[in-house]
Amino acid sequence: MTDLLAFGAAVLELTPPDRERLETTDQLNLAATGPAVNTAVAAARLGGDAAWLSKLPDTALGRRIVAELGSHGVETTVKWTDEGRQALAFAERAGSPRGNTRIDDRTASAVASATPEELPLSVIGSPEMVFVDAALPARSATLTDTATTLLAEAGDAGTETVLGLGREEPSAATVEAVEGVLPTVDTLIAAEAGTAALGDRANPTETAHALAAEHDLETVVIVRDEHGGVVWNDRTVHERAPPATETIDDRGAFDAFCGGFLARRATGEDAGTALAAGVASEALARTVPGPVPAITPEELERCVESIAESGTIE
Repeated sequence: MTDLLAFGAAVLELTPPDRERLETTDQLNLAATGPAVNTAVAAARLGGDAAWLSKLPDTALGRRIVAELGSHGVETTVKWTDEGRQALAFAERAGSPRGNTRIDDRTASAVASATPEELPLSVIGSPEMVFVDAALPARSATLTDTATTLLAEAGDAGTETVLGLGREEPSAATVEAVEGVLPTVDTLIAAEAGTAALGDRANPTETAHALAAEHDLETVVIVRDEHGGVVWNDRTVHERAPPATETIDDRGAFDAFCGGFLARRATGEDAGTALAAGVASEALARTVPGPVPAITPEELERCVESIAESGTIE
């Protein structure tokens, strides 16, 4: 049985080596990425049975996505199409004051037209969990319908449904889409910027309590970037502080948190134990160049051991 099914868009991200500029480089590194992609990759690399569901163009670029996911142990179920194109992104990495830059080129991408009929839950069987990136439903009206239908079908089948709301401040369209799909969601994993948009409180603990109560959620996880994380589950809040981390590249960090947390939950671990795995995965991903969280179970175990529990709050 599949532990985790991640539904979402894939992007081919092109980045100059080191910290070169796009306008002057003569080389580009290529990686298949995206919130659902990276979440599945992290879960699979940490020993989970992870799958990715999406729609891709039947081109060399679409096939590149599938090949790269397969290299990390992720099973792929894809609706191939001759219409639409592969989404791209161009990224620069730089320190202050220049900062990082990302240029998205995803107009007319194949996934934007993915319908519920093309991607039914039945094609994957009965996964333990279904994960959807919160920005996906905001991409098109069709994707709103597809994501909502998939989550509703999963919930009706007894599958845990998970929504991930990443680190970038969400647009008004994303917030609206999130509020529309939350009735079908069991677990919300969100960065602090996302929870602030949904209704911030005085501190992460109060925010987690409030979101769980307002949206009838079973679990709320708040990812605090370099400050660890908080999880609300069964009327109890757990907090975990991160280990000392030298950040090399933070692009895949939030997604690694999602993958690490969900991989542990899928095996029956309690929320506090899963939170430690998520925090450790996020920290490890920060040490890996590139957007893909290429981390290992051995690294995770060592990192979890170094994480101090800051407390359990009733």
